[in-house]
Amino acid sequence: MVKLKFYILVVCILSVSGSLMHASGTYDADFGQRCRDYCGYYGTHGRTNWLYGVFRQLARTTAGMQYEDENVADIFTTIKSNHDCNDFTLNGLLRMVYLDAGKPVMTAEMKKNARDCILDFKYWWDDARRDTTYRCYHTENHQALYHTAELLAGQLYKDTKFTNGMTGREHMAHAAERLLPWLDYRFRFGFSEWLSTYYDVEVLLLTNLIDFAEDPAIRHKARNVLNLLCFDLALNHKDGYLCGTSGRVYASSLVTGSHNTSPLFKLLFGKGTYDREEMTGAIALATSGYRCPGVIVAIANDSAATFTNRQRNSLNVEDAPLYGLSFDSELDCHLFWGMQEFIHPKSIAMSKTISEKYGTWPYGNYDHYIDLYAKEIALTGNAVDRERFALSEANIVTYKTPDYVISTALDYRKGSRGYQQHPWMATLGPKAVIYTNHPGGNNLRQSPNYWAGNEVLPRSVQHANVAICIYNIPEGEDRRFSHAYFPVNEMDEIRQSGNWIFGRKDEGYVALYSSTTPQLKDDFRGIRCDIVADSPANVWICEMGSREQWENFDSFINSVSTANVETDGTDVAYESPSAGKMTFGWDADFSVDGTLMPLRHSFRYDNPYCRCPIAPDTITINYGNDKLTMNID
Repeated sequence: MVKLKFYILVVCILSVSGSLMHASGTYDADFGQRCRDYCGYYGTHGRTNWLYGVFRQLARTTAGMQYEDENVADIFTTIKSNHDCNDFTLNGLLRMVYLDAGKPVMTAEMKKNARDCILDFKYWWDDARRDTTYRCYHTENHQALYHTAELLAGQLYKDTKFTNGMTGREHMAHAAERLLPWLDYRFRFGFSEWLSTYYDVEVLLLTNLIDFAEDPAIRHKARNVLNLLCFDLALNHKDGYLCGTSGRVYASSLVTGSHNTSPLFKLLFGKGTYDREEMTGAIALATSGYRCPGVIVAIANDSAATFTNRQRNSLNVEDAPLYGLSFDSELDCHLFWGMQEFIHPKSIAMSKTISEKYGTWPYGNYDHYIDLYAKEIALTGNAVDRERFALSEANIVTYKTPDYVISTALDYRKGSRGYQQHPWMATLGPKAVIYTNHPGGNNLRQSPNYWAGNEVLPRSVQHANVAICIYNIPEGEDRRFSHAYFPVNEMDEIRQSGNWIFGRKDEGYVALYSSTTPQLKDDFRGIRCDIVADSPANVWICEMGSREQWENFDSFINSVSTANVETDGTDVAYESPSAGKMTFGWDADFSVDGTLMPLRHSFRYDNPYCRCPIAPDTITINYGNDKLTMNID
């Protein structure tokens, strides 16, 4: 059995009442109490079964409640089922086992069942046992969940032979070979699933590594990556609601006023809500020894600040050689699969090799695309990436003020087939959010759907408080229109003037323009929130403002509604009364007052608190006299 020193420390920290120190020395008098409160809340409100039941049981025992026997049985059934996403559950079970070593509460039967599950689990696609049901190994979060589980399982049973014939030590080496690069990629390039609902499960795996990994290098790297995830949250929220553009988002985090990360915000920064029943990372955080550095907490809680954050996440596959990565390396291809770039012209050959070698098939028709690319190259000298799931380089701009936030991924894969990508968003409050999409179907649990993701991606830009988003939907699409989510009932005031619709929430203002006459109506759920632009080609403009800037709502409306807007198909010229004259188009450059605006960032982060190059070895975050410096090694 693994030495107990790392995770007994976690239990000791959690048993301390009162205040706790942040890593940078800043005192947070309420963090410990928030952790206890959340465990008590989730222990009675969390989901009881399926993938998430284990986290409810973790919360219950931490809060001093009893296990629920029937729900405990579901944990083992879920793991043994090989159901997709059961790596979530296994990471929860491993956390339970490690914490139990310091504060025993598991029964002998539970321990035996846990041991059986851990020894029998299939930890990666190169295990010779073939899957009988679909399992997603390949996305950014799943890769690290599997590797983390394998590492921690190997530590528990170093000299024991697992069902697949490998010893625990062999599993540890196998996991570390994959996990160390994964952590380095996140430090250097950020999350490909940028600002997404999956930050919750990233927190689960990262706290598991920080609390339980024996290797100090892994613990160090995991802590850095979790610090940077928290920094992402601090830079891109409104009142504890993650409101930036996103690589992967679900309708349940857009139209409910509560995001999957909202409990993380509440725990880390005292803002947000606990009201989510399917949580993983928040419970891991509430039962962890990790403390968010005080400099990041201070940035998150500076509600008076106005600033622009520019950050670049992920990378383009074709740029991989610039960073020492090879298209012919199986392990390097894991990065491309984490970006869901399975059929990129540069990565498709290795993708096919991996699928044929290990029987894991995110795509079953590689040859179709290989032939298509060959024909394109013969005709034009170039092949176009056709991956709809792709999470390639995202150049993010977030403009954050006390009254509103607006955020955009600049010029992100225009005209490509889309999935869960969320190109832009404006926020006046957790329930008062405004964005556009090219809708899919009405089933909000599928992607893309009516309110999340895009069937065809638009072209979007932003300067300061103004975003422009252009749709150019090709023939053959089932729905050849775009629309906006504009929740009327969450606004304090609504006005319409010509093609502009205005909203006020508290002291924040929003103006939304559609070049096609906008039709405000109820959506299919009967909620008045749907602004439809019934045209395949449409220009949307969003300008934000506040009482501090305009003195009153009427002044904002008068200035914006009388501003000159000229559109010609998918080209637009807009004379913003606050941000200057902007010109942009589907195929045209973006300019402000005659100055060409770059659509690709030169820095990993560029904001008042941090400026660091792409693929850095060191990242420093400053706030006042407080400073946090992180080195990749």
